[in-house]
Amino acid sequence: MTRLLYILFLFLLFGCEKVIDVDLNEANPEMVIEGNLSYEKGALVVKISKTASYFESGAGEKVNNAGVFLEHHTGEMIEINETAPGIYEKDRLMIQPGNLYKLRVDVDGEVYTAESFLHDPVKIDSLGYSYSNGNNFFDSGYRVRLYFSDPVGEANYYRIKVSKNGKLENEVGDLIVFDDSAIDGKIIEVTLRGQPFNAGDRAGVQLISLDKHAYEYLSTLRDLANTNPGSPAPANPISNFSNGALGYFSAWSHDSKDILIEKR
Repeated sequence: MTRLLYILFLFLLFGCEKVIDVDLNEANPEMVIEGNLSYEKGALVVKISKTASYFESGAGEKVNNAGVFLEHHTGEMIEINETAPGIYEKDRLMIQPGNLYKLRVDVDGEVYTAESFLHDPVKIDSLGYSYSNGNNFFDSGYRVRLYFSDPVGEANYYRIKVSKNGKLENEVGDLIVFDDSAIDGKIIEVTLRGQPFNAGDRAGVQLISLDKHAYEYLSTLRDLANTNPGSPAPANPISNFSNGALGYFSAWSHDSKDILIEKR
């Protein structure tokens, strides 16, 4: 009988984050690498641990003194320095959409690599909202609607992040990712049903453009987190790192808007 290994996932984009507990089988790798390269600020943040939590950045055994390098599409290699235990950062990197970026991590003689394609940001056209009565699944409150135009003829992968009065909404149910396989080139309306607002709240919305690998990781992680207790252990989230490392490297861009909720 396969012994289950208790592993916590790490996520690094922004804000306060909470813990989910997931049982994975013992074949899962212990090395966890999560790297995010933001187009807006040219900032790269890489966190390396042996075990970690998707919703709590403080969990996990940190990996110090790793060699971390970002390779540009031109072949230029930039070293990323450790700024805190297990955290490697550099900002003001000169990156541009339409290019492929490669992250290399050396830990105790083992080398882990991942690549990510940086897409152009997709603009939010507008935000709206309406009041919704509660039911068995959702609390009553105002629901925000997001409108945007999906680029024609491109494979696009999205994540939506929502904040309430400046605080990131980051419960398990707030992980929203989707692709445009059924909506290519259309004007899209997304109702954020999981995040109720009250009159007087300010809602902030980020529309993040991911590459395919980051989308696959986050969508499988979402499915894993929503697995019913007692179900067989699911497969690991799909990592784009080589050499058996868990996690992902994502170069991403985004657009954001906010809206004040007024009583209607």
